[in-house]
Amino acid sequence: MLSLLRCPQIGSLLMREKNMLRCAEGHTYPIENNIPLLLTPTKSPKEEETRRKIQKFYETVTFPGYDDIDNPSVLMDKAQKSGFGKWVDEAISPISTVLEVGCGTGQMTNFLGLVSTRNVIGVDQSIPSLTLGQKFKEQFELKNVHFVQGNIFAMPIKPESVDVLICSGVLHHTPDPKGGYMELLKLVKPEGHILIGLYNTYARIPLGIRKCIFRATGNLFRFLDAHMRRKDVDSTKKEIWFADQYRNPHESWHSVDEVLRWFEETDVEFLSCVPGASGNLFTKHPQGSRCGHILTQLGWILTIGREGGLFVLVGKKKR
Repeated sequence: MLSLLRCPQIGSLLMREKNMLRCAEGHTYPIENNIPLLLTPTKSPKEEETRRKIQKFYETVTFPGYDDIDNPSVLMDKAQKSGFGKWVDEAISPISTVLEVGCGTGQMTNFLGLVSTRNVIGVDQSIPSLTLGQKFKEQFELKNVHFVQGNIFAMPIKPESVDVLICSGVLHHTPDPKGGYMELLKLVKPEGHILIGLYNTYARIPLGIRKCIFRATGNLFRFLDAHMRRKDVDSTKKEIWFADQYRNPHESWHSVDEVLRWFEETDVEFLSCVPGASGNLFTKHPQGSRCGHILTQLGWILTIGREGGLFVLVGKKKR
């Protein structure tokens, strides 16, 4: 992994010296529990304030947990049942370098790393979350999986070095989602793939209404959230879900057309959307019209709106 790491302050090569990394200019970063701590502050004071709030939140809310995942087979079964994990695994080549940004506890990172010929890196700013991912990786000797602490706006990764970049459920918690996307795109190789998952402007409406009700009633009607009524989820996981969805200190909502404009402005070819994709995520799907996108997103209110309203756009970076 060392060849892919860079000093997050100046972008230079890093060298390992016992339990730390050092660049030629003298910046040093510790390695704790085999996790390089390469987190540096966001340059803008206002944006750094938001970043710190989110970091503090996810250091107390480790999402999702590993309490019911005791071996790789269970992790694989969970990913297969989720649909999205299965599609991502099928689309990514077994010899790819994969970067998941905002990996949380690293379940997707570890799952994709079950293919031993892949080089998979998970980056997050929450040490408690990364520690859970690292513990699973070490327990089952996933030597091709690596975890790093880092900041989206000062990524410690070599530019144009990854074949596939996944950032799902993360950018909407940053002070500048589009700016974060543009920073991440720099890390993708020409003709590499980027998967961006965001809260949808339309599909998030039911949750927004529930949030207002919960605030007004002191959380008396939490049964209105479908996840809180599930019988197959224990109370601890329900509380983590509730905190992540209803108590997060910062979030934004985004439309399909907004993210398509990001793609167009940065020379990224649209390939597919989840939900909506059929077959390989990396094959070209019809982009549709603006009117069609609005109707589709209104339909999401009754589908993905039940689970938070997250959608994913997949793009290919042009050469």
